[in-house]
Amino acid sequence: KRVGQCGPGRLHSAQRGRVLGQYGGQAPLTIMEVLRRCLSLVVVLAAFGVVDAVDRSKFRTCAQGSFCRRYKAWIARPERETALWSVLPDTRADLPEGGFSFKVKHASEAEPHLLLKLNTYASGMVRVRLNEIDPLHKRHEIPPGDVVTDPPPASVQAVAPVQEGGKTVISFQTAGGSAVKASLQHAPLALEVSVDGHVVQRLNARNMLNFERYRKPKERLPPDTAAAADPNSVLLDAAAHPHNLDTNGLWEEPFGGHTDQKPRGPASLGMDVTFEGDVPSLFGLPEHATKASLPFYEEPYRFFNLDVFEYEIDEPMALYGAVPLIWAIHRMPGGKSLTSGFLWINPSETFVKLERDAEGAKTGPAHAWWTSESGVLDVVVMVGPGPKEVSAQFHDLTGNAPMPGLWALGKHQCRWNYMSERDVEAVDSSYDKYDIPYDTVWLDIEHTDGKAYFSWNSAAFPDPKRMIDGISAKRRKFVNVVDPHIKKEEKFHVYREVRDKGLFIKKVSYKQMDDPTDSKPADWVEEAKIADPSATQPPEWNAEEDGAWVAPQIDNPAYKGEWKPRKVNDPNPELSDFEGWCWPGTSLYPDFTDPAMREYWGSQFALDKYTGTNADTYIWNDMNEPSVFNGPEVTMPRDAVHPYGMVEHRDVHNMYGYYVHRATFEGLQKRVPGDRPFVLTRSFFIGSHKYSAIWTGDNYAQWSHLKASIAMVGALTLGGQSLVGADVGGFFKHPDTEMATRWYQLAVLMYPFLRNHAHLETPRREPYVFDETTMLRMKASLQLRYKMLPLWYTLFHVYHTTGEPVVRPLFWDFLDDPQTHDHEEAVESQIMLGEVLLAHGVAKPLSEQSEANVYLPKAAGWYSLQ
Repeated sequence: KRVGQCGPGRLHSAQRGRVLGQYGGQAPLTIMEVLRRCLSLVVVLAAFGVVDAVDRSKFRTCAQGSFCRRYKAWIARPERETALWSVLPDTRADLPEGGFSFKVKHASEAEPHLLLKLNTYASGMVRVRLNEIDPLHKRHEIPPGDVVTDPPPASVQAVAPVQEGGKTVISFQTAGGSAVKASLQHAPLALEVSVDGHVVQRLNARNMLNFERYRKPKERLPPDTAAAADPNSVLLDAAAHPHNLDTNGLWEEPFGGHTDQKPRGPASLGMDVTFEGDVPSLFGLPEHATKASLPFYEEPYRFFNLDVFEYEIDEPMALYGAVPLIWAIHRMPGGKSLTSGFLWINPSETFVKLERDAEGAKTGPAHAWWTSESGVLDVVVMVGPGPKEVSAQFHDLTGNAPMPGLWALGKHQCRWNYMSERDVEAVDSSYDKYDIPYDTVWLDIEHTDGKAYFSWNSAAFPDPKRMIDGISAKRRKFVNVVDPHIKKEEKFHVYREVRDKGLFIKKVSYKQMDDPTDSKPADWVEEAKIADPSATQPPEWNAEEDGAWVAPQIDNPAYKGEWKPRKVNDPNPELSDFEGWCWPGTSLYPDFTDPAMREYWGSQFALDKYTGTNADTYIWNDMNEPSVFNGPEVTMPRDAVHPYGMVEHRDVHNMYGYYVHRATFEGLQKRVPGDRPFVLTRSFFIGSHKYSAIWTGDNYAQWSHLKASIAMVGALTLGGQSLVGADVGGFFKHPDTEMATRWYQLAVLMYPFLRNHAHLETPRREPYVFDETTMLRMKASLQLRYKMLPLWYTLFHVYHTTGEPVVRPLFWDFLDDPQTHDHEEAVESQIMLGEVLLAHGVAKPLSEQSEANVYLPKAAGWYSLQ
């Protein structure tokens, strides 16, 4: 057991490089024994402190996106306490996979049009799904097995719901012995979840639910909305209410020179969740360049995977990937602390707003509202009650990660770009010359024939097989970049074959037609002129001489004009392959949601197809948000269509990169049966840990980015993604020797994925190009990493089998120590490697900081490894 405690410590400049190892008495022998055998000296110098501005005009905010803007107005409505959606308890039915369904009725509808599914999973999860019953258009649902495992997690057995005062209550015991109660309130629809007698989360407690059913073209209300004297007075959803309704963007929406056509109309959804108890901090929501303890910004956090050039620190702007998961710490009465998780499973654009009961409050309950552009509502409450349980629950839901090869945990050397075979060989031989350990050399886009992936620049790489075989002969590995945009060039076989198979994403050319469902109203008046009813026949009028008297014509006050049927988009529009701009110039984008496309893509990595490669060649998928240089927000138009299921891109955007790297991983699996594939991705979604490593994208060689990497890596590992890291030394600009040294010294202990990468226009920064003193410091750091590989490998096996993150914030191991919840240094500058090593980062150069405060959590004791 861990007993006693150590309080905050102070390391002076001469001591600042030491790593602190936790000594906990009866710690697992495997880890401690590995540690003792690996380390004779552990030195960590972690360092870090403004970045050039991102071009914000390219990227939408909540106020610039119609569905988010509508949602904010909806939750501010004066009748927010009014019950709108209600559960009909008499409609309860058993689900075939376990759990129950209920029909949900809106107060302004004659019949129930939503179906709620409630699942309770034995590991300690409560899942809620809400979808339309018989919608006008099928709403996109993520296929089974893509995010949630198929079959899904084991359900709780023999649960008998109980009706209690307007609620359906489901009580069960988790596999770990915790008592869970899920109370489904009927009107308004809401859910309260407690564990071991403590309420941890309430869903829709603030009655912010929104669910926009599909409408007929240009209709204000969906079918079967109860009749009203004035349709404008109906309080239905965020797209139909009487409070200065913002109709901009309902059916088409311009932004940045592009117009998003929305033939199906509004379809967004949203809900609030309250984290109960005294909640000092919320963690997670990767990927955002924020602090570890999530700031409560005025602008909501955005999830919309994008190629963000020169991203800024301390911003809720969207980046490359999306795992919409919040971890909450709940301090309960009596000093006990719990953790819980809340996962929002929706791949369309999503905003998340964190709030407190009082502005500026640091304690008490925490709230979050969520809104997504389309799809279905699918949320999971992970009850914990401890961090280990939350991590296990996440992986029970989404699946375990594969075991990486040992080499993947070593040093990776990359830059944009090594320009020739001679260049690659010089890098490799220089590492040998200076006896610096490394495992993998990488090639970026310049190795290809005109950016046509799966090809080689024959002038610079005339014999790639010989080059890669030479790397393999030293038991090292090779990684090539293969991006998902396909060069439009007839000689390129991948372009021809994907085109001929009809597997590219489509551009839709909409044509207008008369709405066949529209008919002229019975009271429609088309007569423009009528006889003047006030006119009378003049007394002198002689019918025999003058003919029959006819009243003069006047304008008809009831005239409504010539009736014409409403114009709508033709349901069978013209489809053509979508073309955008990326590195090759004109590029096309495969529909990776289609299993046939993924199968074809994977087959291209076969050794008899990918010329010049061998079994030691692995793959890097970049630009897979996807990046479209001339597209809205530098990505795919939302109204582009995936031919597999005719799904709009808006519905699946945040999963596009996931499907790309999944296809690559599965192809490498088949290439060499029994191999452990390695794939690196920039874009990701929930479940990407099953297929790829992740890096934090195009960071800067600046102290602020160095420090931010601690929080970003920690958030990713809490999101189930442990094989992660940041570009050592920064991608943009060039670090000075102190920053470069400290970055290496930090990375070897905090980054599970350890890669040096740099922009094309930066100076070379391989360790051996620096002065001798700097080079020797970097070399010592890398030697330390290699001494520690048995520890890293053991921790990855634990992660592979149990889901425990390899590196993690301190609260994960020391939840009962409240300082690990919100102490600035403990939360923002420190991280645990497994349960045995604590590393602290120094945030400024020596010229600005001569000592560092280190917080040592309560434990049996600590020692400095000399």
